[in-house]
Amino acid sequence: MSFGNGRTCLYPSTVSAFPVIFKSPDPQIRAGNVKFPGKYYQCCQQSFGLSMRCQDDYNPAMLLFDPDALLDFPRYGIAIPALDSRKIRTLEALKILPSLTNRQSEWLVESFSETTTLEDLLRVNENDYARGFFDSRAAGQLKSAYELVNPDGSYNRWDPDSAISPLEDMVPSLMRMLAGTRKAGEIALSTGFCHYLGGGAHHGHYSFGHGFCPLNDTAIAIRRLQADGKIRRAWVIDVDAHKGDGTAALFADDQSIFTLSAHMAHGWPLDDSIPAGHPSRIPSNLDIDVDSGEEDQYLERLQKGLLEMKERSDADIVFVLAGADPWEGDQLPSTGPLKLSMEQMKERDQMIWNFLDQTGIPSAWLTAGGYGDNSWQIHTAFLSWILPQRLG
Repeated sequence: MSFGNGRTCLYPSTVSAFPVIFKSPDPQIRAGNVKFPGKYYQCCQQSFGLSMRCQDDYNPAMLLFDPDALLDFPRYGIAIPALDSRKIRTLEALKILPSLTNRQSEWLVESFSETTTLEDLLRVNENDYARGFFDSRAAGQLKSAYELVNPDGSYNRWDPDSAISPLEDMVPSLMRMLAGTRKAGEIALSTGFCHYLGGGAHHGHYSFGHGFCPLNDTAIAIRRLQADGKIRRAWVIDVDAHKGDGTAALFADDQSIFTLSAHMAHGWPLDDSIPAGHPSRIPSNLDIDVDSGEEDQYLERLQKGLLEMKERSDADIVFVLAGADPWEGDQLPSTGPLKLSMEQMKERDQMIWNFLDQTGIPSAWLTAGGYGDNSWQIHTAFLSWILPQRLG
């Protein structure tokens, strides 16, 4: 919270009381008569009043990136078209934007120290599966999640002979990538908004991973934030081309989490390769299925879905999986059934932002899916629109 003299009030890390998020049309909050940047306010409610400390030089830290959280698939001989250049080129384009280039310290966090622990995984995953990432089973679990070996034993998009490092060496970067989503959530709770150039592995399930997703970073982040007493309830808005099947399954019986997924009506993981009764068939709280040829209805149906979500639930934070792969220029064959134009993609992200801005709920955005040389343009279009606005 910011006083008129520019000082910012933050909560002591030792405070475990639940932060209540609320929005007020009046910039002055009666409890302490303080103002938080934008429309987002946090009061740390304890038995006796507010407990805060003041810090000068408030930094909104709206974009999060760490090169050590990039998975660098070619290093391990993996030929999945999920390129690290998507994040790097987005960042490079933003750094040279006239409205941002001289203000990087105000909007960019370019590294973080957090990682993901076994305890974090055990809040979400089956015991043996979680522990497998920290022992000799790691390579096998990564092979399965990244679908590198066909049923007949042949390799699929994998050439281990060209690898610089063995698969198990990916684990530290994977754990760093997962932690970035939690870090983005923590920043969002402090500033109202954070976009992480990473995350969005929504096909990670309880005891397995598939669809290039060994573990579900969104679920891991939410459970950690809940365990730390920083949130009680959360929304997940997933607009990746593919259904967020892992997220839906992991939170299926949890009334504190509302999952919305707008995705292709057909194609993986909703095709015949996934049998009836499989966890991928578990519905989200709200699924918006868009068939080929229905792209002109996408935005209207998404808007209705957002309003329905608001009517049915509330949240202390929102994780937005802003996948670039619904774009017609995406280069992953399985995203072919959904082809949104560049303009529709821009409107999608701006519509979600405006909706969340009106609700006053902090949001952490993740890059999620996006494949090929040009998918960076989708994230850049949104970020070059929103970052200057927030900086003012």
